[in-house]
Amino acid sequence: MSAKDTVVTFDPSQYEHLPLEFQPPQDGGPGYLLGKPALLSILPVARLPKGLLPKRGLRLQPPRFHYGWAYREKELFEMAKRCGFLVVPPDMPMELRYMDDLATQDELGRLLREQLGIHSCTPKLYVAFSRDSSLCISLTTNYKTGNRPPPQDDVQAIQDFLGIEQPPAWFVDAEGYGKWQIFRI
Repeated sequence: MSAKDTVVTFDPSQYEHLPLEFQPPQDGGPGYLLGKPALLSILPVARLPKGLLPKRGLRLQPPRFHYGWAYREKELFEMAKRCGFLVVPPDMPMELRYMDDLATQDELGRLLREQLGIHSCTPKLYVAFSRDSSLCISLTTNYKTGNRPPPQDDVQAIQDFLGIEQPPAWFVDAEGYGKWQIFRI
């Protein structure tokens, strides 16, 4: 590995088009220009600003944002049970503490493909920052599609299937990719 591969250059002017709450610190370090509380105070947002795509190589990478709906764990459990995609281990009671998050996520994806014919996105369950919720049903992320959500017809079909009234929005990740930071893609 050469020295060129380990040096990360940072030019704050590349990020001036972003709202201040979304900009990285002026020194190119991890975090946000105005701090995470400032960003969280304006989230969720219906439209994500352009320019939050990751770039190949060792660089300052943007936070990961999820497009979908945020819920408390109990609300998600009840929704999964009501809509038929809840998975608990065999011989265990249908209780929140036994919900298998990964299997439940996979079952939701299977139902959407098989029953609704949706192939434009595969919902995932993530921990995301939200004012009063912690889990997010994520249809996509800015790392996959930039600031573009899945097709509106598919989003509406998923929303109807899940019985969700509020429209989807963008939430910031809470699993380690929720801030500007230097890493290699």
